[in-house]
Amino acid sequence: MSQVYLHGGMILTLDGERRVYHPGTVVFEGSTIRYVGDAAGAPPPGPDDILQDCTSLLVMPGLINAHTHTGMTYFRGLLEDLPSVDWFRHELDAERYLTPEDVYWSGLLGAYELLRQGVTATADRFSNMDRVTDALVHAGLRAVVAPSLVDRGADQRKRSALDLLERYGVADDGLIQVGLGPVGPDTCSTELLQWTRQQADRWGALIFIHVAQSRQELAEIARRGYQGSVRYLDAIGFLGGDVVAAHCIYVDEEEIALLEKHGVRVAHCPASNAKIEGRIAPVLQMRHEHVAVGLGTDCAASNNSMDLFSEMKTAGLLHKIAAEDPQAMPVDQLLDLATRDSAALLNLADRIGSLEVGKRADVITVQRNQPHLQPWHDPVAGLVYATRGLDVRDVWVDGQQRVRDGQLIASDFDEAIERAVQWVQRHAGPLAARREQEKTP
Repeated sequence: MSQVYLHGGMILTLDGERRVYHPGTVVFEGSTIRYVGDAAGAPPPGPDDILQDCTSLLVMPGLINAHTHTGMTYFRGLLEDLPSVDWFRHELDAERYLTPEDVYWSGLLGAYELLRQGVTATADRFSNMDRVTDALVHAGLRAVVAPSLVDRGADQRKRSALDLLERYGVADDGLIQVGLGPVGPDTCSTELLQWTRQQADRWGALIFIHVAQSRQELAEIARRGYQGSVRYLDAIGFLGGDVVAAHCIYVDEEEIALLEKHGVRVAHCPASNAKIEGRIAPVLQMRHEHVAVGLGTDCAASNNSMDLFSEMKTAGLLHKIAAEDPQAMPVDQLLDLATRDSAALLNLADRIGSLEVGKRADVITVQRNQPHLQPWHDPVAGLVYATRGLDVRDVWVDGQQRVRDGQLIASDFDEAIERAVQWVQRHAGPLAARREQEKTP
């Protein structure tokens, strides 16, 4: 089997010692990394090996998106400047205009967006998750997927979730792993949440759930007799080290302590939180209490972008403002959130998140020679605060190249865009009319 040599670039390993090699070389064979180190010490290539000159590039592990919904990519720009209660209502209404075929192509377009911007692994959840998963498989993106569970149509949703678990499992050696996805404590009854806990224990699956993401959610939890979503989930025996809780905007010190006590992991989505709720989740306090945190973009509907480089910058700036401290959330921590920390969040730290011998070849290259990137005083600061997703030049997932010289290697990328255009042409008018009709006074 031919080996791939990424030779002569700046190698940012993000390993335990945060080693940087410049010039360095990364070698991988099939899906496995075989060498990471100084260029001068690399094993000599064979006649059939593939050599890529990376002199002007930075080589690093692929980014990992801890929370998004690629099936909602068609909603980009659809739900702007709305009060939170209206945002969620109109989003649910828009879902009625998606056929399973639409969900596939929306998911595929989202997967291509992630790959083009250097994301090699993601946590993804939505309705019709079997179709989204088909799209992710086709795109070649590594993913932990979770079919959405809500009270409406719960029996069918349960069957769909169990079918997908049977199909892919929770810790398969391939690119797809399956978890369970109760949408939130406000849209799932206590009974459904306890069923989810039972199935997670049975399968050894991760649970992905939105927690404390809106005032409406808190009102529903108060109706059930609890002050705060985390307290409620604790009281019903739901919390555990297998729970990945997205957002956690409205949590107090006692609830943060509960997250830490149970080992709950938090997927932080700062841009989405700011856009929908106008709030900043207390991530600095969570990290201080040793709650595991990873970084997600959320979906194109609530962020308009799934650029994880941009998300790192947004996180850094917002938390400096929240703390009134320019030293808060330093660049090393921000880059870890989008790589090592998110890998751990998804039970993938033994495979991805850093460039190390024996790990999977989820590797990206980033250009360094553009005006907005020069000079590289600090490569980590350059990535976090200056780099854009479109500065990514090459992407490999499990050793398979998905982006070359800034272009997706996908024969149906143009079709994915055209189908998105056609969906808007069919439904933009009716959706706009419904939003106008249902405006909150």
